[in-house]
Amino acid sequence: MSTNQHGFSDTAFVITETVPLKSNNLSHANAVEYGDGGQTSTTRCSDDEECPYLSDTGHNSGNNSKHVASIRMFGSISLLVNELVGPGMLDFPATFQRNGFIPTTLVIIVIAALSAKISLNLANVISMLPGNSNFAKEVEYSQTFEHFFGSRASVLTQLIFFGSMMCLMVASIVETSQIVDAFFGNEVQSIGIQFSPTIKIVTWDNNECDLEENVDACVPFADAGGSKILTLGYVLCALMFLPIGRLSLEGNMFWQEISFVLMLLCCIQFVYEFCTEGFDFPQNMPLWSENVNWQNLIGVTLFNYAIVVAIPSWLYEKSPDVGVSEAITYSCTISSTMYIVVGAFGALSISDVPPNVLSVLSSGEMGSMANICSSMFTFFSIGLGIPLFSVLMRLNLVGSGFCSETVGQHLTTTLPWCISWLLYQGKIVEHLMSWGGMLLSLIIIVAPLYLACCIAFSENDLQGSILHISGRWAKLTEKVELTVLSVVAAAVLILALHRQS
Repeated sequence: MSTNQHGFSDTAFVITETVPLKSNNLSHANAVEYGDGGQTSTTRCSDDEECPYLSDTGHNSGNNSKHVASIRMFGSISLLVNELVGPGMLDFPATFQRNGFIPTTLVIIVIAALSAKISLNLANVISMLPGNSNFAKEVEYSQTFEHFFGSRASVLTQLIFFGSMMCLMVASIVETSQIVDAFFGNEVQSIGIQFSPTIKIVTWDNNECDLEENVDACVPFADAGGSKILTLGYVLCALMFLPIGRLSLEGNMFWQEISFVLMLLCCIQFVYEFCTEGFDFPQNMPLWSENVNWQNLIGVTLFNYAIVVAIPSWLYEKSPDVGVSEAITYSCTISSTMYIVVGAFGALSISDVPPNVLSVLSSGEMGSMANICSSMFTFFSIGLGIPLFSVLMRLNLVGSGFCSETVGQHLTTTLPWCISWLLYQGKIVEHLMSWGGMLLSLIIIVAPLYLACCIAFSENDLQGSILHISGRWAKLTEKVELTVLSVVAAAVLILALHRQS
């Protein structure tokens, strides 16, 4: 029998007997030896029994009190939709206009279905872990791979998870800070402290901003060259979002629900403004463009469906009466509807829509209400996504036993805010989004699908609580379905990564 080592902060647990899954290197724990105070004992556990190496009190609890899952359906949808909808939605009006209504809508629907199915498969795999059919154990993303593939897989997924989320978090910090500076520059002026080559106070306003002739002048402090500047917008964002990032996932739910409601209201306002501008069909948006850029279309859409990264943490915190399938389906449906409606209406109403439709909405040409809503959307949608990145990264680090809570706090909140201001100027955000997107594709598509396929094609009869697969034909159907999903995912990923390169 093979032996795996699982080390956690409170008590050391060692799996001493495993039953290998035939046809691959997976192994499912069947017996656990654990020690406390110099004594050891062995507990045998099946899929329906509790195993002690999976915590039911949470790694961050600091006590032995029983964990209470409290995120209800509205909070679940808010959290998952916020993970789906972000700055990427602003690209869809231009995407609809370039490629046409039918191909863009088709790609959104296919990738939404792919993302939902992968999320359900990951949830089903997590429910296969001993004693976790009702998600009573804290099982984070990397911890799932450690259980089936060992510690090396855990370390690899941890590095990719942390790297991709860090890239996207730093990019979001810079983008949100620039939006706040732009808001002050539009009203009066924004200020900052320049640290190199000399220390001095600098200011910026949008007097020279011209969306047609001088777009660079619309970016706050872009004329500072390579100077290191700590801006007013950056300081205000840090004061608001850094403390929220130190909260637990449950503590973040109030802010995530506010973000969800405001995002819906802003999108309704955007659609209203588009309607008042009038539509020009098919001049502004054809049904099917003669030159569909499939690489760009799939690339833009794919990285707007990163719901998978939030699934493990959410499963542990959700209330038992919240259906996993329902919450994931509702969230993907709401997000896809917002993408299609805002994207199509924006494409129909604005001729030659820029890549970021907020540049039009915030310019004042569509009224003061559109300007206010565009600032609110950016601040609350992108901004409140920053602490969510922090929480998910920290839960994966601490929950998987890689570091203590204190170290996790510094790695996921202090570190990104300390380095982001150094990258405020230049094209670094584009590179971070590119690299973060490529790494993220491994986390949201490749790894979960590979794990689900390994389990499905093994001869071990593991059953999850989400997808009820029993009988020969049901299992065969599942294998065919996973094969088709893998082929579609591979095609989507190749096109997306080719676009990134």
